[in-house]
Amino acid sequence: MSRDDAGAASGAPVRCLGGVRVVELTTGIAGPYAARFLADQGAEVVKVEPPGGDPYRSDPGFQAVSRNKRSAVPDGVEWERAPLPADVDGPPASLPGILRPASSSMATPPLGGLLAGADVVFVPDGPTAAAVRRHAPSAVIISCPTWGDRGPYATRAGTPSQVAAVTGIGWNQISYSEGPVELVVPLASYGAGMLGAMAAAAGLYARRAHGSAPTYTVSEVSGSGAMQIGDFEVPEMADLDRDGSCPLGSAGRLPVYRLFRAADDRWMFVACGTYPFYVAMLRALGREDLLGDERFPDPPWGLLDLEPLAEITPILEEAFAQRTLAEWLEVFAVHDVPCQPTQTRDEFVGSALAQVNGLDTVVEHPELGTVRTPPQPMWIDGTDEVALQPAPRLGEHTAAVEAELEAGAWPAQAVSDPWVPGTAPLLGVNAVDLSSFIAGPVITRHLAMLGAEVIKIEQPGGDPFRVLGPYFNGWNQSKHSICLNLKDAADHVVMAQLVAGADVIVENFRPGVAARLGVADEDLRRIRPDAVLVKSPGYGRDSSMADVPAFDPLLQALGGIMAAQGGDDEPVFLTVPVHDAATPMIAAFGVLCSLYRRQADGHGRTVRTSLTQTVMAAQAAEFVQYEGRPPAEMGGMDYRGAGPERTYLEVPDADGPEWVWRQTTPEGTSDLPVERRGFVGSAVAVDNSHVVDLPETEWGPMIQLGSLVGGIDVTMRRAPYLDEHRAEITAELATPGDSGTQPAAAD
Repeated sequence: MSRDDAGAASGAPVRCLGGVRVVELTTGIAGPYAARFLADQGAEVVKVEPPGGDPYRSDPGFQAVSRNKRSAVPDGVEWERAPLPADVDGPPASLPGILRPASSSMATPPLGGLLAGADVVFVPDGPTAAAVRRHAPSAVIISCPTWGDRGPYATRAGTPSQVAAVTGIGWNQISYSEGPVELVVPLASYGAGMLGAMAAAAGLYARRAHGSAPTYTVSEVSGSGAMQIGDFEVPEMADLDRDGSCPLGSAGRLPVYRLFRAADDRWMFVACGTYPFYVAMLRALGREDLLGDERFPDPPWGLLDLEPLAEITPILEEAFAQRTLAEWLEVFAVHDVPCQPTQTRDEFVGSALAQVNGLDTVVEHPELGTVRTPPQPMWIDGTDEVALQPAPRLGEHTAAVEAELEAGAWPAQAVSDPWVPGTAPLLGVNAVDLSSFIAGPVITRHLAMLGAEVIKIEQPGGDPFRVLGPYFNGWNQSKHSICLNLKDAADHVVMAQLVAGADVIVENFRPGVAARLGVADEDLRRIRPDAVLVKSPGYGRDSSMADVPAFDPLLQALGGIMAAQGGDDEPVFLTVPVHDAATPMIAAFGVLCSLYRRQADGHGRTVRTSLTQTVMAAQAAEFVQYEGRPPAEMGGMDYRGAGPERTYLEVPDADGPEWVWRQTTPEGTSDLPVERRGFVGSAVAVDNSHVVDLPETEWGPMIQLGSLVGGIDVTMRRAPYLDEHRAEITAELATPGDSGTQPAAAD
């Protein structure tokens, strides 16, 4: 019986990761943020720091990524910068080496004892992972290098802005002028933290399911990829720079999926990405006459073409200028038009939406006083929520941790079988995907990346976002498709058979729809009681908004990120699908924690996430507030950076002007080249095998973002054609066999 199982048997609070011990040897945002996700689910996290502390301590964000942990500064642990390989010159040479504990320090009594008893260890790079493995043979190890394990940058540290520049985030951001844009939120780092938490939970599941403890790599490059999920390149784009500007500037690319200014000079985002929403918007505007207008073929996405875009944009802008924001919100609510106002972060925290979802949370810090810190961004039914504790002071728990080691409270782990690199952690796990659009399908895409078998059940006509072609392909890689009319009795029987064999079930129907289709929670539980269900309503627990459409940019508007990026200028629509990219990682982490817990107690659980909860998780540092807090960075129109020491610059080159990201740190000034071909064109992404070549898809050949976790040998496949696997699936259902995985014995 494991420690967490013993606690549950004694009546102690049930937490998915209760009894799991974590040692964190990383600094900055990504690794610590990943470890904090585990702490939020009950894991005991000891943050081992250098004598001067994690350099990120000076940033207010430390209070968000390192709460619910203990800090120890053990004697005898030396820290070093990773050396630069002798054959490397150019931009990487100007970056400092990764900060890491020296391999010779791993055996020192305090650290060696922690490692021997750890279930999970977060480390800054591959060499440290190898050194830790010698002292922690049964721990799941997550390596968190900035630039991955391969390529000229591999041993270098880097800032979130440098990663954004080199992996396409800066250039892909829509703008008025030709050039990259500096985002005021470190999205690649947050993405790496969420992805790292996923990898750690997958490793814990794999250790129980397969008997060995893996080592996985999650870099900030892979975090950037996770936040740009769906990025692609087709042959006609090869070797071409992407446009650095947009006809609508930073308002959006599609004239009916963009920011609009109302008569009172306030802004709103309107998200009419389907034909029914487009029709509803025109009726609300009193412009039904535009329906069927031959100038505007194939709306809404046909309006991306320059000619219809140029025709309809002034018509719509003039219409929106006729009423105030409040008036439009009332009109659009009546017509079911997806629309939300832009707000500041403080306005979001003070809103009824945030209050109902419990997002205005504070802790009392012994030095800073009352600190507002984002709560955990999901709920898992049947588990006790972990109370928030402030981030620790440097070395605050050193003596206590050493006393625990001396008392035997961190016994060494039993030796597990040797790990076979490449083994997929979710081998044998079956998932049924009833969801559509972006966030829901990406959850199961990530589970497929970890080795799960995923069946996507689509309604007649298919997922409405199939119309988005290559993007849909990225959101739905490595799945099987069957088209079922859930109103048809025979098809409903097929659905029930699939659910009976599923370990995980994901759906994102609007309220009432699931019940009408016979796939409400109680229906699914009746078929498979121990399944892990995922519920992800856009606005979380706010029942007053249960019927309101929710899309990523609507939460960008409500959550303050558009206003922050725009600064004193107009708000900015972020090209990165912030909430549609982050929510699936959070949900997948919840699924993995629930599967891990199910191995011990056999119970199914429901993971509850929402785009609303993700608002604060995707701006974790930016939402931290306390008296005297330095102001969070604000952007502006086509924002290049905070000043000459942190900025995008156009510099002379033999072939013409080139853009670089220039940043000055205590170690020196670095000019890194700006990637103009997106994530899939980034050399560091290719070097680390995060890009997959798909020679045949429904939309022709393309290269696309692929696997994002190093150490797992799963090659991502193209998305399925609609109903492509009906014959295969129905044949398997007709053959008696296993019905999903069974709860395994505890370790």
